[in-house]
Amino acid sequence: MVPEKCGEAYGFGLLNWMVLGLYFLAMLGMGLFFMRREKGGNDFFRGGGRIPWWAAGISIYATMLSAVTYMTIPAKAYATDWTYYPILAMILPASYLIIKYYLPHFRRQNVTSAYEYLERRFNLSTRLLASGLFIVFMVARMALVLYLPSLALTTVTGIDIRTCILLMGGVTIVYCTLGGMEAVVWSDVVQGIILVGGAFFSAWYLFANTEGGFQGAWEIAVSDDKMRLFDWSLDYRSATFWVAIIGGLANSLISGTGDQTVIQRYMTVKDEKSARKSIVTNAVMCVGINIVFYLIGTGLYTFYKTHPQALGSQPGSIDAIFPFFMMTQMPQGVAGLLIAAIFAATMSTISSNINSVSTMFCIDFWKRFRPQTSERQLLRVARRTCVTGGLIGVFIALMMTTWNILSLLDYFNTILGLLTSGLGGLFAMGVFLPRIHGRAALIGFVTGTASTFFLQFYTDVSFFLFGAIGLTVSVATGWALSFTSIDKCKTRK
Repeated sequence: MVPEKCGEAYGFGLLNWMVLGLYFLAMLGMGLFFMRREKGGNDFFRGGGRIPWWAAGISIYATMLSAVTYMTIPAKAYATDWTYYPILAMILPASYLIIKYYLPHFRRQNVTSAYEYLERRFNLSTRLLASGLFIVFMVARMALVLYLPSLALTTVTGIDIRTCILLMGGVTIVYCTLGGMEAVVWSDVVQGIILVGGAFFSAWYLFANTEGGFQGAWEIAVSDDKMRLFDWSLDYRSATFWVAIIGGLANSLISGTGDQTVIQRYMTVKDEKSARKSIVTNAVMCVGINIVFYLIGTGLYTFYKTHPQALGSQPGSIDAIFPFFMMTQMPQGVAGLLIAAIFAATMSTISSNINSVSTMFCIDFWKRFRPQTSERQLLRVARRTCVTGGLIGVFIALMMTTWNILSLLDYFNTILGLLTSGLGGLFAMGVFLPRIHGRAALIGFVTGTASTFFLQFYTDVSFFLFGAIGLTVSVATGWALSFTSIDKCKTRK
């Protein structure tokens, strides 16, 4: 049954604030608990290798499932259909490639930062440039992941957008600075349970409260073509089946091989077998659980079609439709728990970003040029870097409150494709093409990254293809140059 006050925002309310406050206190408590176990850099960056494989797998999933995804997949399915889903399903073949070809390089060389491998394989310049670029990307992603959900939340809850940013950013900086990687991973597990549980409950509630129940919702969705999964056209400008397959595979491969937040999880477990299990866990969760987010979007469509009066005070942005439903249709307390799930999705991502920024700065720059640094000193530097990187991300997010971004998911994926494809190309060259050395790899990396910006500003190519094209240009350029005199420097052993 639809509440009598449907279509009117309730205001956040005392009970919802209490639920959210308890969640924040739990995260802070987790940081304090794990702080006692941090003795040095290995504990802070890799959890001392004490993380179970299943927790590492859940942590990878929670990290990659930001609040942007949590809100905007339902919004896309509500507004359109399921044609974006095959992109997510490509994590399965990508995981096979990662396990078979990439994981052995990371585990057997015992790297803490993914970019240590690039110096051993190519040269120091490649390592520093790639690590520096990814630090910039991490801070930018942190700001985006803080800002975009806050923009939607402030629309439907009445909480000031700056308050949302400061709450999520401040609490996350504290607990991941105190507890290091163990606090990040175990908070991801808790946050993953909250956000997945909230998603399952929301999907059930939506279909159950559509007129005609589950059968009525299904009939509406099918008759209105809301369950369409494949677009078989050859249009390269939209999410057609071919764009989804090519772009989805490339983007999943780039995330699993060039993203420090993911690769770092491979090193938190005790051995390579456990790392393989964590990768498979993430892939299965991604393919299975993300179906629920599409069902939520379809359920939002069927619910509001049978209860059009509930959209009387609909949010200004389509991306806010899911939190709008939470606040106008869910009871007090339950709404607070579901809003906490959005906060959880945000905080799980930015905590990983903060820890990764700290890891890359400390390992790729500080310890690389100050190898005499003791473990205790490195731990102090790591914590200071967490605070500094986190505060910069929060500051940029606050600056972004004056910007106008129309589609959160599209914007997020565009930034992802622009800044990471060249990194994916570097690791592909390192693993598959031993004839490529430092100079050719570096030029290939720069060329591949530049190609994505060309696509963005001068073509209509779908942003889902940016990663695939940038990766291909990087590898092709590096391979071609390996036959010239440019690439005479030898691989670092």
